[in-house]
Amino acid sequence: MNRLFIILSIILTSCVNKKNDSSVTQGFLPTLHDNHVHIMSPQLISLWKNMGIKFSKIDYFYSDIDSIITTTKAQSLSLVSMAYVYSSNEFGGNAKNIEEKVRSENNYLAAAKSKYPKTIKAFFGIDPLQKFALTEIKRCHEELKLDGLKLHFNASQVYLTEPEHLKKVKTVFEYASDNQLPILMHFDNSHPKFGKADVKNLADSILYDLKYVNLQIAHFGTSGGFNQKTKEVLETFIELFESNHPISEHKITFDISAVCLDKDAEGIPKLTNSDFDELASYSRKLGFERIVFGTDYPLYQSKEYLNLLAAKLRLTENEIASLLKDQNRYN
Repeated sequence: MNRLFIILSIILTSCVNKKNDSSVTQGFLPTLHDNHVHIMSPQLISLWKNMGIKFSKIDYFYSDIDSIITTTKAQSLSLVSMAYVYSSNEFGGNAKNIEEKVRSENNYLAAAKSKYPKTIKAFFGIDPLQKFALTEIKRCHEELKLDGLKLHFNASQVYLTEPEHLKKVKTVFEYASDNQLPILMHFDNSHPKFGKADVKNLADSILYDLKYVNLQIAHFGTSGGFNQKTKEVLETFIELFESNHPISEHKITFDISAVCLDKDAEGIPKLTNSDFDELASYSRKLGFERIVFGTDYPLYQSKEYLNLLAAKLRLTENEIASLLKDQNRYN
């Protein structure tokens, strides 16, 4: 990592107001579980390179589990397969034998977990709209013994306003509920009208009657950064929680990965000072008991991003402790 950035990161951390001095600024770094870390197989990296997608780092930063653990510097992590991209029109490169490639990608994740079983919680990737979705979910859960599943509504172009999509997604959530399987979900499908209606469909038509829900919603509900869409999604969830909607009894958390951006990321602009202030306000309104720490690695390294959150959001010691509290969320 750039030495200058490390120095700047330390300086930024020391700028947290002294009245609410955080444990990070005092030199004490709590145990870190990074709830959002990506891994890609060499097969997927090759596919994307052939599509013209450029990578900012050497391949092993994305594919080698030893390098990922060394680089991110978290004591434990939720490792996420991107197997769902093979069926994507935009990201799949017109791949053939999609089911076979999805299985291979999830197997690659399983191999990484087997090397560090006490460090890694493994989330296999699945496109809920594929015919083989439930078969692959059962295989990853029952045979590979993986810890949770990852859904990506943008890559899979899932629209809960479409009855057939809603039905298929509900089937996935019902299996997860029956088997107490955590779900990590990229909710935003990038449709211009994505927002309040999607949250209501999720709450009223999928989660309402489920007995068990352990749902982590990525990037504060959108695709990274902090904008009007993020605010609308959060406001709708907050309204549901405050009205004692049945989902308020479920374990629903929001990971803050790729939200507090101090640099442009894949077309998403970095936040302004006023954006950081507003993000801090929304975070406190949502409540840190519903927020979990994640980096969207390789976008950020864990300590780097924690320092960034502490400085830009002016987190108190209690807020940092609450953000990092959920080390045993899969038990």
